[in-house]
Amino acid sequence: MLHLGQEQKDNTLACLLIPIMGGRMVLPNVTVAELIPFQRPRPLEAEAEWLLGTIEWRGTDIPVISVEDYSGNKKGVAGQDQRIAVVNAPNGEAGKLRFFGIVTQGIPSLVKLEEAAIKENQNAVLEKGQKMQVTLETGHAMIPDLDMLETAILNQL
Repeated sequence: MLHLGQEQKDNTLACLLIPIMGGRMVLPNVTVAELIPFQRPRPLEAEAEWLLGTIEWRGTDIPVISVEDYSGNKKGVAGQDQRIAVVNAPNGEAGKLRFFGIVTQGIPSLVKLEEAAIKENQNAVLEKGQKMQVTLETGHAMIPDLDMLETAILNQL
């Protein structure tokens, strides 16, 4: 029971459910700076195939990656509705990389997730670049390890 002056705590987190090849990725809404139409990245002289190149976003060159290629588990064919999710790098304010792009396979859905609605799929085998596999009310999704992706990008630049 709420007493006068008490606020009910909101235990929901606004997230984006982002389609990728062979599945979905879930990220907190505040992690994604912007979702932009796909543009072919300018190639880099990086050895890693998962580092697709760079694009200009708001006057800044940002690297673009394929999480499917990074994990080594590319499933399916790239769709015609590709986009790029511009992600805030976890250590962006203090580090060398402020943003990077992740290629997506369509338009993300905005979902409000409650902690109780997220169940870790403990039987799943995590692939490189994945922090956790989860089961949501709407199906399965992957939570990427953004720290690992950021470090891998920096090691290639």
